[in-house]
Amino acid sequence: MYRFLTGCVLVAALPLMTEAALAEQSFDGHWNIQAMPDKGSCKRTHQYKLAIENGTIRSGASKMVRGNVTGGLQPDGRIQGSVQRNRTRIDVTGNLSGSTGSGEWATSGRVTCSGRWNAEKQG
Repeated sequence: MYRFLTGCVLVAALPLMTEAALAEQSFDGHWNIQAMPDKGSCKRTHQYKLAIENGTIRSGASKMVRGNVTGGLQPDGRIQGSVQRNRTRIDVTGNLSGSTGSGEWATSGRVTCSGRWNAEKQG
C-alpha cells in the first residue's frame, strides 16, 4: 500500500497538463526523487526516477499510477497537484529551481501520513 501511495505522490506532482507544457525547458532532463515520510503510518523512504521533456513531467516507471490527477508543474517551477484514487488522496506541493527541488506531500483518506521530497537533476 505504501508503494502505491508514494507512487501517487510523484504522479500527483507530475501530471501531463497543458500548463506543464509551458514550463521552462531548463527543467528538461532526468531527475532523481527521494520521498521521505515524516508522520503517520508510512515509514520507508523511496527513490524514483522521473523525466521532464518540453516542460511535461512523466514517470520513469513502466506503469503509471491510475487515479484522478489534478494540478502540475508551473512555468516558474512550482509544483502543486493531487491524485485521488478510491478513498485515498495525495496532495503534493514544492518547487524546482535549477538542478534541485523540494517539497511536501500528504495523504488523507484510508491512510494518513505526510512527508517531504527532494529532487536532483542528473547530468
